[in-house]
Amino acid sequence: MKITTRLLALLSQVQQPLFQQQKQASRAIAATAATNMASKSFHDIHSNSYDRMSSRCTTTVAAQILGSLTPPITPDSYILDNACGTGIVTTLIKAQFPSAHILAADLAPGILEVAKAKIQQNGWQEGFETEVLDVRDLKTLRDGTFSHVITNFGFAPNVEDLAGPEKAAKEMWRVLKPGGVAVVTTWYQRNFDAAFLATSKTIRPDAEPFTWSQHPSWETGWYLVQKLEEAGFGNKVMLKSVTTAAEAPTLDELVDNMLLFKDMFFKGYSEEEQQRLPGVLKEELAKLEAFEETEEKAQVGMIAWVAYAWK
Repeated sequence: MKITTRLLALLSQVQQPLFQQQKQASRAIAATAATNMASKSFHDIHSNSYDRMSSRCTTTVAAQILGSLTPPITPDSYILDNACGTGIVTTLIKAQFPSAHILAADLAPGILEVAKAKIQQNGWQEGFETEVLDVRDLKTLRDGTFSHVITNFGFAPNVEDLAGPEKAAKEMWRVLKPGGVAVVTTWYQRNFDAAFLATSKTIRPDAEPFTWSQHPSWETGWYLVQKLEEAGFGNKVMLKSVTTAAEAPTLDELVDNMLLFKDMFFKGYSEEEQQRLPGVLKEELAKLEAFEETEEKAQVGMIAWVAYAWK
């Protein structure tokens, strides 16, 4: 726990100067999102606001992963931050090991630029590389290259490619060195999506609301273990659950952060309907059993699966 707390404190120092920039950038992105949606991915469009959108929930999980790795990260490690997003895992590692050798890879070029900005701002360029790659096809990477392959919420289902998780797991095994470890996180209980569903039903009671398109067993731990075992890891897979939370200093700020998802959950809503979103979502979040509010923060508790797989 001490390691996790220290990692989170370090990351907070790194991220805080970027948040005001992200708030300004997200306004500009929102203004052009409708015209760009057809040609860019969700993560590309929201690359400058993704850290706010996630409200620290993925960061807390990443810190817990890095605090309990076997083998641990050393100056000699070569790490693949797979589906790196804004570089949360990379930033946590670099905060401890500034010269660590890391390849940060993601399918969205825009989000890689955010990761690069974090690294450059802190002077951590030594040993840092980026590459546009799909977790399902790490085509430019050689077999047995990395000591650690960390995929923090990048092992996602895709309704257009139901075999995607299998492909991603096989690629992790392929590029990992013998004796190395792959770590994969997925959601067990997001919890906040119930508030989004209720908000949709309140504003559009007769419309079909947005729901996550995924395998029916996606949120079960055995599904993740099975995919890794079948990819080549065999019986060298360990699973555990960890707790985290989507949090912000106030409930109003938490609502603002979560409404950065509105292009996904409330696509096509009229201006009048969108004006109702903050108030309704605020009420629905407060009703959740997983919601907690104190003088310091407002949060929705969440649970993630973490799988460790050794080659």
